[in-house]
Amino acid sequence: MTNAEPAPQLDAGASDSWTCARCEVTVSFAPEVERPHLPSTWAWENGELHCLGCRRELAADEGLEGADEGLSSERRLQIRSQARVEFEIKRDPGRQDNLIAKACGTSVFKVRKVRTRLGLESPHRA
Repeated sequence: MTNAEPAPQLDAGASDSWTCARCEVTVSFAPEVERPHLPSTWAWENGELHCLGCRRELAADEGLEGADEGLSSERRLQIRSQARVEFEIKRDPGRQDNLIAKACGTSVFKVRKVRTRLGLESPHRA
């Protein structure tokens, strides 16, 4: 996602909860727990706050932008899957391929294929 912005630095306790603009999931912490500035995998994108799950889906949607309307459902699913994997690799290039594959519901082989295409070899691969 090209428009992702790092979480703004807020005062501790400035927010008691955060709500994703897309899925409306809310994260909060008990009063006695030190609150983070923002949940670690959340980000501001296009002026809206999104959880990691929605950030993946937005990346998948972005992957289809400009695609031919006549694409088969199977090809559309492949493009969306590849876009999710790309998002995860770019989000955390040092993350193990098996963890990215699990997060994206795909194979390690597919993750490695996308890494190679991006020119980013896995740091954990022997």
